Amino acid sequence: AVVSTQSTGENFKDNDQDVGEIWFGERTEQKLVNWLVENVEKDKPIVDIGTGNGHLLTLLAEEGFINLTGIDYAASSVSLARAVNSEFPHIQFLCQNVLEATGEAVQRHHVCVDKGTYDAISLSSSSATDRIAYKNQIHSRVNPEGGYFLLASVNWTVEELTNFYSDLFTVHQVLPCKQFTFGGVTGRDVSIVAFKPTVRQLAGS
Repeated sequence: AVVSTQSTGENFKDNDQDVGEIWFGERTEQKLVNWLVENVEKDKPIVDIGTGNGHLLTLLAEEGFINLTGIDYAASSVSLARAVNSEFPHIQFLCQNVLEATGEAVQRHHVCVDKGTYDAISLSSSSATDRIAYKNQIHSRVNPEGGYFLLASVNWTVEELTNFYSDLFTVHQVLPCKQFTFGGVTGRDVSIVAFKPTVRQLAGS
């Protein structure tokens, strides 16, 4: 369910300019980086869900972040990300399906970043159940003490994202994005929301 880049580690070896696709474009990616720089300490653990070529983590490493992890279900993406980021050995890349991870594979992070994975899951034939599983997985991964889930989507509005995640997350901040008007309706080119996790209520409490 997690989308990989079109390039591979072998392509990168043949042409070090072929780093694969940057999902949602450089402008959106830079918005995520800027928010993280302004709101997160450089030593806090950050995980990029569906990391693809790992370019977001490249930018964060260049900004001085030292505790970075990227996960992707596609081995080719992980291979590419490792090749592209060879000068940053402190970035860890793991081949993992976020929907199926259990036990020690589910690690807590201060920030979970998603720039397309939820959108990809939403388009799958099993999206009704996969979206719920994904939400629960993310909640399991975000540090409940001050952690964030930073989500970028081109398929869902801020209101739709807020409603879907409202049982496990509260909105911390909606990042400003380019707006457009069509047919009298105003929308955004991308929705970016910083969520904070809520504490699960135990049955009977």
